Amino acid sequence: IGNKYSPTVIAAAVTSKINKAKLPTHIELPSAYGLAKDSVILLEQIRTLDKRRLKERIGELPPATMLRVNRAILISLGFPVNN
Repeated sequence: IGNKYSPTVIAAAVTSKINKAKLPTHIELPSAYGLAKDSVILLEQIRTLDKRRLKERIGELPPATMLRVNRAILISLGFPVNN
């Protein structure tokens, strides 16, 4: 909810190099989610960006995928995660 009211947004790196090492902080995304290619979210690479640097929304993740993203964020930040 902080991203909605802040002049900044919290984002994670995304790569189309899907052969990267499989880490618990990686979430695979099919191109069907609005991406040009199948990709991987790298949640060990979380950054804060000024919203003015963003151009347009390229896609949206379904709730089930967002649950996986949230879990990977917890892992990345060192919080305990229930299996």
